[in-house]
Amino acid sequence: MNLALVLLALGAVADETPAAAVAAEPAIAPAPVEPAAPSAPVVAAEPTLTPAPVVAPAQTNPPPVVAKSGVSVEAGPFEVKINAALRLAQTMSSTILLDDRGTSETLSPFEMRVRLGPELRWKQLSLVSEFDLATGAVFGTPDSTVVASRVPTPNFKPAELRQLYLQYRWATGAARLGVQTSHFGLGMLANAGAKDAEPGDFGIQHGGSVVTRAAVVGRPLFSRGGAWRAVEVVGAFDLVVHDATAELLAGDRALQGILGLRYNVDDDHQLGLTAIYRNQRRDNGAPGERSTDAFVGDLFARWTVLKTPDSALTLSGELAVITGTTTQSRSDSAEVLDVRQFGAVAKVNYKKGNLGLLFDGGFASGDQNPYDTTINSFRFDANYKVGLVLFDQVLGYQTARSGWRAADPSLAGVAPEGVDLLPSAGAVTGAWYLFPKARYAFAEWIDVYGGPLFAFTTAQLTDPFNTRLNGGTPLNYLGAKPGSYLGTELDLGVSLRAAPTSYLNIAAILEGGVLLPGDAFKTASGATMGPVGVGRLRLTVSL
Repeated sequence: MNLALVLLALGAVADETPAAAVAAEPAIAPAPVEPAAPSAPVVAAEPTLTPAPVVAPAQTNPPPVVAKSGVSVEAGPFEVKINAALRLAQTMSSTILLDDRGTSETLSPFEMRVRLGPELRWKQLSLVSEFDLATGAVFGTPDSTVVASRVPTPNFKPAELRQLYLQYRWATGAARLGVQTSHFGLGMLANAGAKDAEPGDFGIQHGGSVVTRAAVVGRPLFSRGGAWRAVEVVGAFDLVVHDATAELLAGDRALQGILGLRYNVDDDHQLGLTAIYRNQRRDNGAPGERSTDAFVGDLFARWTVLKTPDSALTLSGELAVITGTTTQSRSDSAEVLDVRQFGAVAKVNYKKGNLGLLFDGGFASGDQNPYDTTINSFRFDANYKVGLVLFDQVLGYQTARSGWRAADPSLAGVAPEGVDLLPSAGAVTGAWYLFPKARYAFAEWIDVYGGPLFAFTTAQLTDPFNTRLNGGTPLNYLGAKPGSYLGTELDLGVSLRAAPTSYLNIAAILEGGVLLPGDAFKTASGATMGPVGVGRLRLTVSL
């Protein structure tokens, strides 16, 4: 039952940076090798734990316009580092049709976020923290009498804790204990929300998967030298603070056990296989109430080939399989539902001089029947962005409208179990897509990029609320029997960057897109929903 119980952005793996969550920094080599400077400022207060490269990467292009990340001050054996960033964004959309009753919204959220990341180090011991202040939409979002609370652009919060943990490092390993963001691979399954899209990709991130985690990572074969130095073993245990299906403060107790094996050469050469078990229950709830027992297997790879001083081809991908049982959503025929879900993404990035050719593809299994005994609909983490309009805005707000209607007692009587999980928050679910793009750097400080997104359903685009009201006949959010083509989206972006001082980074990003809906968005009258346009201006200032 329910397209929306896509269990899982299971904030799952012990990983916050592309290279490693608590990756060891080997110090056995005769002389230390400094890790390469990041190509863009990192404002996530993530300590530099990327290991020294086992294979020294070649420089492919002149470094972009970017200052150092963070400000550091040393006093004897102590080092204090502060990362800080201010983000302002204004989004504007044309009218979006939300349901079969003609409810529509024209969105104009203005949002802000101040992210602070103080860090204190003493020898091998670190105390790392990260906070978001004055974060979310100040105005311009739909009223709570129209849509549910889980929406693509969250409402304003005065403060939000993201990380507060202790970390200890030794020669070939490291350990962490405390509140941490959770991210693995490309961020399809669990995403920290730590980094907005770079030129060539679209969208901005909000929140992120947060867990209270005890984690250990080590390189047990490092002393053998050569390629053995890159083999990492990871173990972690989590209490989920919040992610796509659990909110600790709302009474959800989600525990996760994680084991991972990685081949982590450097940022350009990585392979990882992770196994996760998740046990989720309601605090002090009745036996069986809102329970989930799920097993997840996640495979990730990023590998750069054909690398020369002028060009590089990078291939990356992630796939996840989820199996288990749940009562977080229920059908008329069974209280305990089987979970069988599959998701995958692939990215190709070819750079030659100032020109970049990119290709993204993805697949999220769909649920053809929201009222049988199996949940098949996979949902990407909402911070894994695909385009500007279709998933992030149109389906994000149509599903939020459906969730509100399903929970409204005047329309639905008693709200069904799991109705709070109906809104997608802008995530990709029940769809497959192809997204070819091109990027051109006119100078070190300006990029122009864009391309067409083609999206299809992996199961009929079904609104569980409308479907139930109409006796089980699958209907979309607009009250019609849908086709299989979600539509064509045309996206274009311009990125401007400046580094006026060695520690100050300024970026301005202007992005726009238009969706030409397909037959999945038929209306009850037999017509197809009209085009939808979205534009966004984003300004980021970071230290």
